[in-house]
Order: sequence, then structure tokens, then C-alpha cells
Amino acid sequence: MNPYLQEVLDAHVLIERWLSHGEGSAEALVKRFAADFTMIPLSGEKMDYPTVSRFFHHAGGSRPG
Repeated sequence: MNPYLQEVLDAHVLIERWLSHGEGSAEALVKRFAADFTMIPLSGEKMDYPTVSRFFHHAGGSRPG
């Protein structure tokens, strides 16, 4: 498998585990992203790296299911 695609898949598994069960570490998760990383969630708002970092640090276990 393409290593870049594998990284995307691996990151999504970690995100799911963190948000659903609080498993893992927010710090380890956000370290996977570059400083210029942005994310567009379902709300449509553009989240820069500091915003994404704050979100993950506060969201562990907050999305069961």
C-alpha cells in the first residue's frame, strides 16, 4: 500500500479510538500533523493546527459510538 495512504488510514484509526473511547494520547495524535495542517469538519469551518490541537485535547472519549 502507498505509505501516504497508509498514514491517512492509521491516523483515522487513532482519531476514532481517541474520540470514541479516549484511548491513546491527544499529544501523540496531533504530533502526526504538520504545523500548517488544516482540517475541515462537517460544520465547514476551517480549523488550523492550534484549533485542531485544542479540539483533540478536549475531545477524548466525547463521541461514543
